[in-house]
Amino acid sequence: FHAQCSQRLQSPRMDLCHVPATREKGWYLALMAPNVKGPNYAWLDPSRLYCHPQGLQDCVADLLQPFQGDAIDVVAGIDAMGFILGAAAAATLRKGFLAIRKAGHLCVQTAAQPYTDYSGREKVMEVRTDAISPGLRILLVDQWVETGGTMRAAIELVERLGG
Repeated sequence: FHAQCSQRLQSPRMDLCHVPATREKGWYLALMAPNVKGPNYAWLDPSRLYCHPQGLQDCVADLLQPFQGDAIDVVAGIDAMGFILGAAAAATLRKGFLAIRKAGHLCVQTAAQPYTDYSGREKVMEVRTDAISPGLRILLVDQWVETGGTMRAAIELVERLGG
């Protein structure tokens, strides 16, 4: 199995096994692919970085570095791409993961917060009310922070519930 897996991972289109001999901080950023679909998409696609085992590990380690020594009880990822980095950060920190979702995706009691996204559209974000208790220290994670509207809404939800 290992030989077959290695052979598949080393395809000429996406080499998920190559790691530079010297891994300087941010080396994995070169794994992100440029946008080829026009202005309605993010300017870089990080999904190739997320597919690369060492790239993802180094990215998460660098993102968490400023929080070394901070008391974190749970990591929350913002719908949807914040789920990838958030879950990876939670696993690295050995903490639980909380999904902060776009409205209508949770089938439990929720708190809701309206916000304006990066494109100027009005949306609503939700979080389950039973996962956040007063004093809970939550590290919020998202893939991109452009205008800050989505992150601000997540912060308001967490703070409203006492986190």
